[in-house]
Amino acid sequence: MATATKKNPSSPSHPGDSRSGVVGGILGVCDAIYRFLASLKLAVFSLASLAAVLAYATFFESWYGASAVQEWIYQTKWFAVLLAFLGANILCAALIRFPWKKRQTGFVITHVGLLTLLAGSFYSLKTADEGQVGMVEGQTRQELVRIDYPVIRVWPIDPETKKPTDEEFRLPFRPGNFAWGPGSPRPRGVVGAVAHTLTAGAFDPKKDDGEILTGPQDPIKFVVKSHIPASAWTTAHVADPDGIPMVKVRVQAKAPGQLRPMDAFGAAQEEDRWITPHDDKLIQVFKRLNRVVKRQGPATFAFSYVDRPELVEDFLNPPKDSGPSGVARFRYRDKANKAKTYEWKLEDQKDKTVTLPDSDLIVTFKGATLIPAGLDDLLGDPDIPVAHFKIKRGDGPEADYYGWALMPMVPSLIPNPDKPELSKEPLAEISYFLPPTLDMAAGRLGLIEILGTPDGTLYHRIFGRGKGAVSEVRGVGPLAKGKEMVAFGGNPGMPMTISFQVEDYLTGGREEQVCEPIVLPKGQQSNGLAASLVAMTVKNGDRPTTKEFWIRRSPTLEPVPQRVSFPHGDYDVVYDVDRKPLAFSLKLDDFKVEFDPGTQQASSFTSKVRLSDETMAIKNKPHTISMNEPLTHRGYTFYQASYAREQDPHTGRETGRFQSIFQVGVDPGRSIKYLGCLLIVFGAFVQFYMRAGLFSDGGKRERALAEAKAKKAKAGDHSPETNDVEVVSESDETL
Repeated sequence: MATATKKNPSSPSHPGDSRSGVVGGILGVCDAIYRFLASLKLAVFSLASLAAVLAYATFFESWYGASAVQEWIYQTKWFAVLLAFLGANILCAALIRFPWKKRQTGFVITHVGLLTLLAGSFYSLKTADEGQVGMVEGQTRQELVRIDYPVIRVWPIDPETKKPTDEEFRLPFRPGNFAWGPGSPRPRGVVGAVAHTLTAGAFDPKKDDGEILTGPQDPIKFVVKSHIPASAWTTAHVADPDGIPMVKVRVQAKAPGQLRPMDAFGAAQEEDRWITPHDDKLIQVFKRLNRVVKRQGPATFAFSYVDRPELVEDFLNPPKDSGPSGVARFRYRDKANKAKTYEWKLEDQKDKTVTLPDSDLIVTFKGATLIPAGLDDLLGDPDIPVAHFKIKRGDGPEADYYGWALMPMVPSLIPNPDKPELSKEPLAEISYFLPPTLDMAAGRLGLIEILGTPDGTLYHRIFGRGKGAVSEVRGVGPLAKGKEMVAFGGNPGMPMTISFQVEDYLTGGREEQVCEPIVLPKGQQSNGLAASLVAMTVKNGDRPTTKEFWIRRSPTLEPVPQRVSFPHGDYDVVYDVDRKPLAFSLKLDDFKVEFDPGTQQASSFTSKVRLSDETMAIKNKPHTISMNEPLTHRGYTFYQASYAREQDPHTGRETGRFQSIFQVGVDPGRSIKYLGCLLIVFGAFVQFYMRAGLFSDGGKRERALAEAKAKKAKAGDHSPETNDVEVVSESDETL
């Protein structure tokens, strides 16, 4: 900007006065800084930088959501420094023109408005707050749920009442808006946030091994290992020596003329392919029976586990002609103590007696029966086929022995407390083979059996329909993981081809609830339900116990704790958010949701509430809050934001009621920002209006003085009166 100032007589110099030289140097530096802060160049740079940042922030918000842009741009220190430079530039640009002239009134008002706006924004940043309040009809709320401020809460459980104690560990947690953890380090800075979404960095265990939320003096240690901003619950199957055997199978079916096979299980989730009991009670039964089935359409898949080689041999060598009553296979020791095997076809053999070859063991078949068990999900049949035998050695006492058709791991000799001498050592082991019943009317056309062993080896056996309801073995042998096996069909003449392959096999495993990331639409990332993998250590003397588990934010505004068990006690852990008490309460009397005709799209929400504030002597004052009619009290403004279908916090099932959700905000700096905006508009109006001639002669005086100075200079007149003329350009009035 061009300026010409009055020339004052120069002060006499004092070369010998070093003190005055230092002072003058400091003042010169301060003056240079002052003029730089008031310069037009800094104004152009500050405004251009701010415009570029705001433009980028607009795109950043559309990509990652409002919460992310607040974290990575608007609430950062570097953005505050940028605004501080702009504020200093505005202030110095106004002060350097002091004393102001009348024609600069609009200029001054505009700059005061800009400074007021910046001051109000800074004040809002320090004092403003927002959150949500959710209620169903009849509920009363007097706290603000601050969604953007996560908190992990831990309560010890009273061993007698089984309820949380009053002792609470409140752990504030700022995980951010991007996923991080092993293999994907936590992003640092806005550039790191963008790069984080494009590629996953290497995991550095020294820097990214988790975030410790507790102190060294706390009785527990709580570490966050990884974080997901948008998640969904799923079931993972992990190896566990104390767990149960389980197998993961992919089954594909292809009809004639079909281009690609389809997943026969219709498995949208990986967990659907695991053949294992999913109920705690069934798991306990499975540990004794070692068999579980999974049905899909006309095919049944059975997984069994055995730990003895003779049972594997029985599986791979089923009797060729078993008949409708099945075959009992006896394993025993002959008179020479050699292992022997004897097969007995049981059709029409009830109450008959045989002597096992080369032995003195006498066996009497007492008959076969079906024992109702109600274990269809484990055994594939509602009843357990059992063959009953009496076995004795020579003239010795008889003992009861049983052959279990679907449970080869169950012992043949059941201990008899009344005759303990007969239960010391079994005289024989019985394997009872009864072919499965495959009935077209019942929709059972095939059975695929998978057998697992402790060393990780797998075998398969396939049964198909024979004549009538009699089944026949279609295939038997070893089974390799990842190798596809055709169970049924495989040729153009067959109506359907069914194939399967084992994708994974755990000799010992367990199911655990874990969270997996989900992809939300652009701009909706902040609406996801965050989850974190945590490691909790309970310090119990010299033997601390650590457990890793996932915690996830509740889909509603109500916290949902999960119980974690340790050897010396239980704890409730909840991924919650900060809750700020209000000085008043609201009660929801009625909530109405109106939908667009023929859709589930809500068109309007209306909530009728009652406000109570003891300090202000207000009790049950009625208010109506709708989409265009907020409620303001004590600086808090309640907006009707949305609604949610209420869910039971323990079961996750919908209750049939709607929850009214209010967006609540308090901003003490709002009036200051409004005042700044009004001053900017008014200053701009005054500035342009005054330049039209209200306080100005259109520049006539400046032009006249300039012409007079030029004439005198041409005539050689260098008198002080003319040299001291101040010429002010129009650029002095603006930045």
